[in-house]
Amino acid sequence: MTTIGANQQALADLIEARRRLQAGDPRGALEPARRAALADPSMSEAFGIWGVAAVETGAYDEAIDPLRAALKSAQPGAGPSAVLASQLALALHNLGRWRESLERLTPLEREPPADPLVRNRMGVAMVAMNFADRGLPHLEFAARARPDSAELLCDLGWALLSVGDFEAAERRLGEALAIDQAMVRANVVLAGARRWTRDANHVDRLAALRADPAMAADDAGRLGFALAKELDDVGRYEEAWSVLAEANDAARAASRPWSATRDYELVKALIRRFPKSAFADPSGGADGDLTPIFVVGLPRSGTTLVERILAAHSQARAMGELPVIPTLARFATRARGPTLTAKEVVASADFPWPALGARYLAEIAPLADGARFAIDKLPANSLVIGPIRLALPRARIILVSRGPMDSLFSAYRMRFSSETSYGWSFRLDDLAGHYRYHQRLMNHWRSCLGEGLIEVSYEGLLADPEARIRDLLAACGLGFEPVCLSPHLTAGVVLTGSRTAVRAPMNAASVGAWRRYASQLEPLRARLDRWGLLTGG
Repeated sequence: MTTIGANQQALADLIEARRRLQAGDPRGALEPARRAALADPSMSEAFGIWGVAAVETGAYDEAIDPLRAALKSAQPGAGPSAVLASQLALALHNLGRWRESLERLTPLEREPPADPLVRNRMGVAMVAMNFADRGLPHLEFAARARPDSAELLCDLGWALLSVGDFEAAERRLGEALAIDQAMVRANVVLAGARRWTRDANHVDRLAALRADPAMAADDAGRLGFALAKELDDVGRYEEAWSVLAEANDAARAASRPWSATRDYELVKALIRRFPKSAFADPSGGADGDLTPIFVVGLPRSGTTLVERILAAHSQARAMGELPVIPTLARFATRARGPTLTAKEVVASADFPWPALGARYLAEIAPLADGARFAIDKLPANSLVIGPIRLALPRARIILVSRGPMDSLFSAYRMRFSSETSYGWSFRLDDLAGHYRYHQRLMNHWRSCLGEGLIEVSYEGLLADPEARIRDLLAACGLGFEPVCLSPHLTAGVVLTGSRTAVRAPMNAASVGAWRRYASQLEPLRARLDRWGLLTGG
């Protein structure tokens, strides 16, 4: 093809990509924008459309380079520049590169763009990074500017719920559903907003939406988790279980199947790669003024409550479920996928863990916002307790445990946002198998770290709060502050499924909740009992 012909084709591709994006079809815009940009690198608009379309379709890795290329040619402060910068920030955030995302967002805050969609993206990312005071004004601006947008109202409702403003959250979610009653996300978020009653619930609406033949199978499954939750709230347990089992079947069908062999091989590789002898003198790790506190354990084991207790302290800041350690662990092991494999763990034998620790501290410093102690609460970090200790010997590592039946049943009731890590939560046999390997690995980390692993029992914490909280603070090197006894009053963002429970005073209402479904859960209980794993549960 001649140069003129090539340029004409690139221009035609750009026009097609622009038309598709403006029509709300980012998937259709992606390929022609990519072709145009690669054919003519001077077409900055093609790079911009390519990057924006990649973000809108979830291809965050692909979005980074074209967005950066487009930003080089964009006029600073102009509308297109703000759109590109916000999209780049969103992509970086979704890739776990929160520090870089924050760096991109901060200049936009000096002169906030007028575009409500840009402001909305800024707000969502800020709230997700635990900067609600900076994110909420952007979300409120967007909702005021576009009161006809169910998506923007839902995002605002989600954010208000995350900071504990339940009344305002319900109002905004209700406004979103008044515009689009079938909006799956708004229905799901609203179902989790509080404990519903026989006189106030959404059971009929959720059931009707779930049964609609036009509803996509995966969306119907997500609504199933919400419906099961509300049926449980109102005491209709038989119906709740039936719906919950179907919802888990749908979730399992839509995600990568969990493999007992893969779990077993990974645990075996971690134990072999990080023997007890590796922790004889971990003093060579990264150091600094900032002390991380890692809160780990099975999901739904009480990690959010422990985080809220610590976050109440004047010297600590909660950073939420920070993806930095998993991102760095994949870097250390040269992992190609979103989760580690046994082969990748073994291949990391010569990795300089102190260098990873130094990089981690640099990544979290802006997120810690000047605090002396930064709380990193990601349950999945329990997998890499050993590497964390080698990388950050001064870090506090808190392992939270809960009776297995309550913890596993609670996981079964949730549709986790990251199904790559929690594919074991959709089937009773898989729940038991994963718990078995989790316990084996935790026993290994106990033997390696000894007293360096701070252990907290969820049930023990609820039974004797003051004594256990004093012990916890002392083990972390924090002085006792009475405010830590009232974690439900702690300000800040909570994005987990525990966000409503932790806003109430500590109580033991959830202890033994699995017994409402004892007959249905008997296969799980029997398997754990056969393996000798029912202690405390």
